Amino acid sequence: MQSDQSTQHKGKPGKSLMIAAVASVITLASAGSVFVAHKSEAGSDKKAKAESAATATGGVENVAPAASGDAKAPAAAAGEAGSIEMGDPVVGQIGDTKIMRSDVFNYIGTLPEQIRQMPLQTLFPLALDQVVNDRIIGMKANQAKLESDPEVAKLFEQARGQIMRNVYVERELNKAVSQKDLLKAYEKMLEGFQRVDEVHARHILVKDEAKARELITKLDGGTDFKDLVKESTDPTAAQNGGDLGFFSKDMMVPEFADAAFAIEPGKHSKEPVKTQFGWHVIQIDEKRQRPEPQFEAVKPQLEAQIRRERLNEMLQKWQKEASIKKFDINGKPVKDEPAKKN
Repeated sequence: MQSDQSTQHKGKPGKSLMIAAVASVITLASAGSVFVAHKSEAGSDKKAKAESAATATGGVENVAPAASGDAKAPAAAAGEAGSIEMGDPVVGQIGDTKIMRSDVFNYIGTLPEQIRQMPLQTLFPLALDQVVNDRIIGMKANQAKLESDPEVAKLFEQARGQIMRNVYVERELNKAVSQKDLLKAYEKMLEGFQRVDEVHARHILVKDEAKARELITKLDGGTDFKDLVKESTDPTAAQNGGDLGFFSKDMMVPEFADAAFAIEPGKHSKEPVKTQFGWHVIQIDEKRQRPEPQFEAVKPQLEAQIRRERLNEMLQKWQKEASIKKFDINGKPVKDEPAKKN
């Protein structure tokens, strides 16, 4: 068991919803607008995220169609801030320059995912401020007539070169990585996949042994485990029926893991289990071997790995094809190092 009693998993964050310090979310850097996210609790469970995304207050995913340019796409959704009406209204104005709602949504779409998960009624006004600031800076820059400024021209040329290199490499990698390569890498991954035993457990955590024994007596008498879990001092467990999900032995502290894996599915611990967190009553719902990862789930990871390998191969090939000379820091020829003897 780990120090975070809300999960009892080693190194696994709790399932509480993300907490953000709104006051420190946004800062404006001198070179442009930058979002600074306050560190938040990771690991919100998938169900909570799905429910959050279903409302306007849970994020901006549900209004993404309007953000992508379709200002007439329906985006009505009930939430704490009311409903979002259809259309693309003016949400800000600087002199005669209008800022549309889609402008703000487009900006939100460029932000990191953890920031886009913020409640919309909090995120939208902050994003609007950023868009306004960007427009003001843009107006000031245009008034300064920097188009022909040497420094601007130099930076444009650097950006142009970087963009061209990125596009070229991206296209070459797209040609070099095929679906067949990904499937081959997936098969290799499965060959090395280790079969790990897992249990799906629930627990009730209490402060003393006597209370734990009292709960076990009630379970022996036929009381449902979920009816007793509300007495747990683990607040997360009290809310989700004590469910810890599937875990392997190495994910828990030894005392808890040994006890959990010794219990048969559908049964509960007959003796209280003591750990550094208190006394536990454990119930096992199911045992299994960890399932193999599905191809679609690991495809992004495999693709990133193969693309790195292909890029290294291409760079080595291009270097061999090019006429390259290298010199030391003083511009003198570099002597080849003698081959090392084994």
